[in-house]
Amino acid sequence: MGGYGDVLGSTAGIETRAHEILDALSAKAASSASAISLWDPIRRCHVAVANHGYPENVMAHLNTWFIDHDPLFDTMRVRGLGALRWRDFPEYRETYSVQGVFVPAGFDEGLSARLVTADGTYAGTIHVNCDDARYPSDDDVAEINALRAQIAEHLDFSVRPRMVAELVAPEAQAWAVDGAGQAHLLIHGEMFEHELERALVADMASAARGPGLAFRPEVTRWFDGSTWLHARHINTAPRFAQDSLSGVILVNREPLPFAITPRELDALTLAAQGLTNNQIAAQLFISVRTAGHHMESAMAKLGASNRAACVSAAVTWGLLAGRLLVGNDTAARSA
Repeated sequence: MGGYGDVLGSTAGIETRAHEILDALSAKAASSASAISLWDPIRRCHVAVANHGYPENVMAHLNTWFIDHDPLFDTMRVRGLGALRWRDFPEYRETYSVQGVFVPAGFDEGLSARLVTADGTYAGTIHVNCDDARYPSDDDVAEINALRAQIAEHLDFSVRPRMVAELVAPEAQAWAVDGAGQAHLLIHGEMFEHELERALVADMASAARGPGLAFRPEVTRWFDGSTWLHARHINTAPRFAQDSLSGVILVNREPLPFAITPRELDALTLAAQGLTNNQIAAQLFISVRTAGHHMESAMAKLGASNRAACVSAAVTWGLLAGRLLVGNDTAARSA
């Protein structure tokens, strides 16, 4: 496989690796244009991460109409076939893809393959087109077929969040969060009989942005009407320019630690937002004396010597009421 192993095993970003794969492939398989597109499981669309030579209209066709309607792609999907060329498919030259898109762009032959991991997860596509009908050759097809499973394993960006969730919290209900803050279920979790309400998870995603705080909270606490939930937020670095994944939320059922009461949790959360006892009292509709009592009790339970240490300990242990972190904190500050 030549230099493919070094490329796939590198620590470079997913976009860089995809381009390097196409560079290595071009040294062994004839092509006028080539591209790798990955399946984004959150936005549920194909995104080109490496394009060597395709005009924009052809790339757009490959990522939309081709995926949904082209008979070549449909045959690969239904029958689980490897790379297919135009000449491998009867009457394919008469289709819209060839006559309406590829030939006008200057191509006279082409090949496409689905990228599928060893466990059957669909990861995307690889395309190779040539201006000479003799290519891609049989050897080129074999080269791509031998490579496509490795590409899928190393470039599938739906696998890593799932792997993280299964490794870090196998019993948790895991949700992926996209750039717009929308949550998408990854793993149901053994301790959950039902999927959490999406509105609740959306609030968890919103709370993870840290409104009113000088930090992004790693853990927040929620009450779903029956038990307390521990929500851990793992932010993800973009793997390529158009990656929609922004984070993963791992949710477990877990009681509040240190015998902290729900009201003390609320007071700690508002204190972490910088509110005084007077402001906490107004926000929670309690007296200033009661607000002070909640803070003093929380300090004793957390073994903190002063208010600042108490807030720091609360953040460290994730003692933040998520529902109080959602929305506009300006109103809370001015209350």
